[in-house]
Amino acid sequence: MSLTRITACLGLGLLAIPGCDAPDDEGELGFRAGARHKPALYNTGSYNVHLERSLRFNPQPPGSDADAGRATFGVAADLETQDDTSAIFEGDSPVAGHTVVSNGRVCFTCHRGASLDFGMPPPPVSDSIALSDPLFTGIDADAQGDPDAMLNLDQLALFKIRPNRFNPTRSDSDPFRQVFGWRKSPALTNVGLAHGFLTDVRGRTMFETARGAAFSHTQETDERFDDLFSQQQGDDIGAFLFEQVSDPALLALRDPGDPGHQALADDPFATVPVSTPAQHRGQKVFEKYCYGACHNTPNVFNSLENVEAVGNGERPTSFAPQAPAIGKAYNVGISEANLNNLRFTRDNGDGTFTPIVLPLAAEDGALVEYEVAIDVGLAATSGRYEDVGRFKVPALRNVAAHAPYMHDNSIDTLEGVVDYFCSDEYNDSKDGQLYPIDLNAQQRADLIAFLEIL
Repeated sequence: MSLTRITACLGLGLLAIPGCDAPDDEGELGFRAGARHKPALYNTGSYNVHLERSLRFNPQPPGSDADAGRATFGVAADLETQDDTSAIFEGDSPVAGHTVVSNGRVCFTCHRGASLDFGMPPPPVSDSIALSDPLFTGIDADAQGDPDAMLNLDQLALFKIRPNRFNPTRSDSDPFRQVFGWRKSPALTNVGLAHGFLTDVRGRTMFETARGAAFSHTQETDERFDDLFSQQQGDDIGAFLFEQVSDPALLALRDPGDPGHQALADDPFATVPVSTPAQHRGQKVFEKYCYGACHNTPNVFNSLENVEAVGNGERPTSFAPQAPAIGKAYNVGISEANLNNLRFTRDNGDGTFTPIVLPLAAEDGALVEYEVAIDVGLAATSGRYEDVGRFKVPALRNVAAHAPYMHDNSIDTLEGVVDYFCSDEYNDSKDGQLYPIDLNAQQRADLIAFLEIL
């Protein structure tokens, strides 16, 4: 990729904490151990927000109705069958300036029910979802004619996402309006125990997350229709999704007043059914490598570092649909590896493609003209060079059922994930250099045995 650094007096002042300190030396199991987190706020110049290691989550909005949220989501009471009676967003929209016509997609279209943890079936997607389904027939809402869209959706279960598509302050020719990624539809079970609801850590509240999804996936224009998606509807969807957990005991983590809250906070593995010697050994490996470094929310195992999500996400229609990231994101080399050989140039609509060049602010006061050849992740919305390739840390409960893995579905099995995190691609990545991993065959097998019971 082409990088031209142009000195600029930017006065960034974008100083925030990292989530982890330097890696420890050899651990008790004879391998390089993951780092432990420092408890207080402090500045290093690594992140665009001040992160705290605090066990707190989005509260359920006052007056929200989970059953109404289920109906707006588009799923029947059995949580497995689509019911779009109250889930279609269309009609006359003065904000959009025209009548919005839905393509038939609802939230359930891309989050297919409780048996899939409200995620997508494994690819090829057409093996389980008919090509006549709005998932496929409505593809131009996401891709707007991109020639790679159908193959990427069917064979890889990836959607084209332009994070700044509905920011009216940016023109059509603005590279930040044009930049895109190919990303999976994340499973939503346990989403109420996350910070930032999207794979690049955007989505401060469920209202703005669900509204952005309605804009992006149900119609083909870049026009917003805020007047067709109410605050109440977004709050109701949040109330419904925050109830969806892999283990009912986990709901105590959302409520500090719950009698079970402190026990789950004090014992990170209280709800994990460890029984065999291999699983016990695997837990030790996980504690040293994973829990100490990145997957450090007790009993959920996503990233605990966060900024409190204040407010209800409501803002004037002239503002972008998402606020900045509120959680910690990592670059583990997956974007740079681009294992699916995805294209990130702009489709001109005539069989030709144009590179997208983002002007990114670096912490040393330079402006980096960054030619996009990978999914830039958080950098697409933060505009920061250091955020290139950074993505959300996923929760690991029921992870064995969530294949394929990574934001781009590029690794098919848990074994493949563990092997990747022992590879040079990971260990040479921005965050892999901070938290290197080197497992022997026994440790690898034990870690997989533990992950399979989460």
